[in-house]
This record gives sequence, structure tokens and C-alpha cells, in this order.
Amino acid sequence: MTRALFAAGALILLGAVGWWWLTYRDVVGYAYMDLSAAGACLVGDSDTCRLARALCRGAHPLALAAYRAAAFWAGIALLSAGLTAGVRRRA
Repeated sequence: MTRALFAAGALILLGAVGWWWLTYRDVVGYAYMDLSAAGACLVGDSDTCRLARALCRGAHPLALAAYRAAAFWAGIALLSAGLTAGVRRRA
């Protein structure tokens, strides 16, 4: 169970980072936002993040542009659960 939680969390987290990058790479590339501002969109949502997603809709399909930070946090939660279960198992 521990390995499954950890693996699922890692997979979701990697997928979220990839999804975020597909969404924001053009915005960063065209200097609409710097990387640190776009990085804030990885973990949360703001008016700036919504504007950036609106700007990049012409570059790729809306399905990819609709990044949601909840995916990042779901990956973090599963990774944490896997790590916690592993520590409890060893104790």
C-alpha cells in the first residue's frame, strides 16, 4: 500500500508539473509572465494565472490550457500519505 500511494503521488505530481508546463510555457516564452510568477500558478490560482491561461488558448487546445492546481496538491497529498505510511510501518 505504501509503495502504491507513493507511486501514484509521484505520477500525479509529475503529470501536474507537465500539464502546468504545457499550459504556461508559451506565456513564459513570450515574456507575458516570468518563470517565478508562472511557478505560483503551479500551486495556486489567481487572476494573473487565469489571464495567462486566457492568453495561451490560441497556442494549444483548451483541454491543455485548463491546468488546475488541485492536481499538484493531489499528488502532494498522495506522496505525503505514502511517506507517512512508510514511516508508521517502520516504527
